[in-house]
Amino acid sequence: MGAASSSIHDLPENEYLKKLSGREAISENDPFWNQLLSFSFTIPTNSAELKLLDEASASVCKSLVENNPRTGNLASLIKVFLSRTKELKISAECQNHLFIWQAQNALFIICCLLKVLICQMSEEELQLHFTYEEK
Repeated sequence: MGAASSSIHDLPENEYLKKLSGREAISENDPFWNQLLSFSFTIPTNSAELKLLDEASASVCKSLVENNPRTGNLASLIKVFLSRTKELKISAECQNHLFIWQAQNALFIICCLLKVLICQMSEEELQLHFTYEEK
């Protein structure tokens, strides 16, 4: 992830994913999001590829599970995605695919993270990830 082509094997060491799942809160206005969402990635299309993705992203997801209740980075990512969706119609009309590409990438990351959270947590634990309030 980030401003380059990414492969499944690169995910555990990806600096942008480490920052997303790290201990530092990232505001939805931070330029980091433009960097994180500017990647080319082949979306898994079968169960074997999905399994590889799950295995490769396990350390990032574990870190996010631990840190997100304090950082709120998942909520920031969702807010960034929602702000990108507001620009989609204008982007399509202008044939500027940047917002479309970044919105797709944001949605892909959100889906991957939510899959892990939903599969591994109780409802009460999930609430911690969506009730973050900036202090």
